[in-house]
Amino acid sequence: MAKNILNKLTVNLYDTDNIRGKIYEHLIMLLKCQEGHAIRPLVALCIGSDRYTGDALGPLIGTQLEEHTDCSVYGTLDHPVHAGNFVETVNIINHRYHHPLIIAIDACLGKAHEIGNIEIWQGGLAAGIAVGNRLPTVGDISVIGVVNAQSQIGYLDLQSTPLSKVMKLSKAISEALVDCVNTAMVEAMPACTQSAAK
Repeated sequence: MAKNILNKLTVNLYDTDNIRGKIYEHLIMLLKCQEGHAIRPLVALCIGSDRYTGDALGPLIGTQLEEHTDCSVYGTLDHPVHAGNFVETVNIINHRYHHPLIIAIDACLGKAHEIGNIEIWQGGLAAGIAVGNRLPTVGDISVIGVVNAQSQIGYLDLQSTPLSKVMKLSKAISEALVDCVNTAMVEAMPACTQSAAK
């Protein structure tokens, strides 16, 4: 799944105790831990495809980020980032932006008791493992949602994931991410721009 995981938060979709606030606070903390966070371009890389219900988590979140933030977003329902164009997309990001701060977002398969978990950490994620794809590790901050339990055939688990679960996970994650990204981008603005924006 990932290498060099630091400062990991795990919450469950069905926790009653302010899940949005917990995700938001943890994301803000992780952003502020990044070297040069105020001047680095913020990029959301939302991995997945709507071909399989469970794999649509990333594109659903990417679409929300694109609609409600000024963050650079790669991976939406209209323009997904998947195994076929992943390496090319990462190369485009690294070519287009100087030292980007990348938030990588993906769906994940786990154990039955982990379904509904949202995990956030400092460090990258390795996408595609559940379906047998070995893609390069990417991201300064990683966000995953556990959409289903994993069996021997990962793509069938993604295909049979209930849409309602994916929608609930995407809503919880995207709401906190939108708040976090908008806060981070306002804080990174020069003071004269901030006053003009009010």
